[in-house]
Amino acid sequence: MYYEEFDRTDYSVVVKLRGNPPRAWKWEIYRACRCGPLESSPVFFESMSMAAKEGKKALTRLLARVKRAA
Repeated sequence: MYYEEFDRTDYSVVVKLRGNPPRAWKWEIYRACRCGPLESSPVFFESMSMAAKEGKKALTRLLARVKRAA
């Protein structure tokens, strides 16, 4: 039987330049051993720091959902 433990350190937020100025930044949430993002921001942000801040909030929400499901 395969059992996968929840480890919050497997998840991370990455901020990427994906659009055109003035709103060019997006956050993406990745999990270790996955090739693509689990989730990405539905909107673009004006700065890298704004995208990072919102990405961390989204990661907190995602981790709460994942932990409940585990």
